[in-house]
Amino acid sequence: MATIKDVAKYANVSTTVVSKALNGYTDVSEETKKKVLKAVEELNYSPNMLAKNLKQKVTKSIALIFSNFEYSNGKDGVLFKMMTGIFEAASHYNYEVLLYTRNLSEQQDKSYWQFCKEHKVSGAVITGLKTTDPYFLEIVDSNFPCVVIDADITGMHTGSIMTDNVEAAKCAVQHLINHGHRHIGMVNGHNYAVVSKERQEGYRQALEQNGLKYDPSLVVNGDYTEEYAYELADTYLQAHPEMTAVFFASDLMAIGFMSRCRELNVHIPAKLSIIGFDDIVLSSYTTPRLTTVHQDFQHMAFMAFEQVIRILEKQETGQHQKISFHLVDRESVAML
Repeated sequence: MATIKDVAKYANVSTTVVSKALNGYTDVSEETKKKVLKAVEELNYSPNMLAKNLKQKVTKSIALIFSNFEYSNGKDGVLFKMMTGIFEAASHYNYEVLLYTRNLSEQQDKSYWQFCKEHKVSGAVITGLKTTDPYFLEIVDSNFPCVVIDADITGMHTGSIMTDNVEAAKCAVQHLINHGHRHIGMVNGHNYAVVSKERQEGYRQALEQNGLKYDPSLVVNGDYTEEYAYELADTYLQAHPEMTAVFFASDLMAIGFMSRCRELNVHIPAKLSIIGFDDIVLSSYTTPRLTTVHQDFQHMAFMAFEQVIRILEKQETGQHQKISFHLVDRESVAML
């Protein structure tokens, strides 16, 4: 593991200059800062932030980073539930939480590892990460304590946590099959999320385990948005008149699709059964009330924070954790 002396030697400066550059002192030139940061990145140097914080007697801090924040939709309440879980864990373990948002251009300019180091945090929980995001794999290789929500990546200092999406999707589709449905479609999110791939795999497995053919043409992407699902409803329904039920990879997409169905006089669940995923607050207020898979986002965030603490304080190796789910049976699925 690289030391501050290694960085100083690589950048051809003193250790004092390295320390000043990394701590934002104004008496270090921009050119020197760039040299130091380049050395830091190439040597994969990371100071022991926890030890530093304890030595300086400052509050220990963990960052909660919302990646791709500009594309998030507060309507589903997911981010609020995650923040609640994070703050609950931070209070329990006597840590301070720093909230950061990162858009795509910022991610291209600076890695998560470098971003966290510059902000002097001890560890991080990241949510909203896509497999196409810059520096996705760098997280695994870094020595910075970090846990990613809704991903499946592990390393010595990196963990991840998510709902068991394959089993959850199988549960949802099995519920439709148990109600007599045999022609079941799926509106997925997008191709750049681990959860999308797992939910589609669960959908496929449920069909095949019940002797039903998996037809890829019945799977379309709704980009996890209410608006996009609303717009695709017309062509999707027209292309598959035999379809009696649809499994949605998120409640927001199900809600948007149901809204368009009302305008088209496609009665739910008499004509078409709908099942969602997430169990957001709005799902219990739709007409009819939405049957869905419940995810405990607050507990997920709490566990992510806990794992960061274990990696940070106990030097545990990062791991991939799966949390439980359950089906919430309401009114949007009919028996054939």
